[in-house]
Amino acid sequence: MAELLGLIGFGSFLAVSGTVGVRLLTLARRTRQLPELAIGLDVVLAGAVGYGLLLAAESLHLVPEPHDRWASFAGVTAISVGSWFLALFTRRVFRPESAVAHLALLTLALWLVLGVYGSWVLHIAQIDAGVGGWLGRWAPNLGLFAAYAWACFEPLRHHAQLRRRARIGIDSGDPIVANRMALWGAGTGAIAAITLLHLIAQLAGRHELPPSLVGVVSLLALVAAVAQWLAFFPPRAYRERFVRA
Repeated sequence: MAELLGLIGFGSFLAVSGTVGVRLLTLARRTRQLPELAIGLDVVLAGAVGYGLLLAAESLHLVPEPHDRWASFAGVTAISVGSWFLALFTRRVFRPESAVAHLALLTLALWLVLGVYGSWVLHIAQIDAGVGGWLGRWAPNLGLFAAYAWACFEPLRHHAQLRRRARIGIDSGDPIVANRMALWGAGTGAIAAITLLHLIAQLAGRHELPPSLVGVVSLLALVAAVAQWLAFFPPRAYRERFVRA
């Protein structure tokens, strides 16, 4: 059952990430707007490319040696670059004038660069000890968690504000926009939870998820895929629910 759930969850996540990412990048090419470009790059690089490479190299063992080490390094690099673009999107959309958010974005960039360096030491140089080995084990997941937790918090905070406005009779705008905020928060929150589970496994001395958590992570991946699709490209029947409301 866990294997079937994993196939559905991870397969859906990779397929949706690739499809949504390409559509967003196509939209960005037409609009010339930074948010569409940033989130499109995140979904393609972190979701489809990076996670796909790590899944193929480290979980499914589809990449033969020694190419698996390069696939792992490329996967970590793609995820790191993608998660920084996610943070750029979050800052640009929700806190464009905040000096603290700008500092957080720069700090995250530095941390993720250190994580990519650590991944090179760990996967390519194959050195598991010292500062480089520690960075390779911890920095990418910590940076990824920070980026996705921030991307979860901001839209959910905005969604809560819209609901409070509606309760006191103030126009809260388009209801489908509020719903998209909730969906985007749920999707990024699911990915943040996946990263947190990986970090907890590492604290327990395991570099791969134990079988007991594979089903949970698969379900979270499925949640992220569904939320991602509905947030950006909801079908007509889904949109009409909010029009009737």
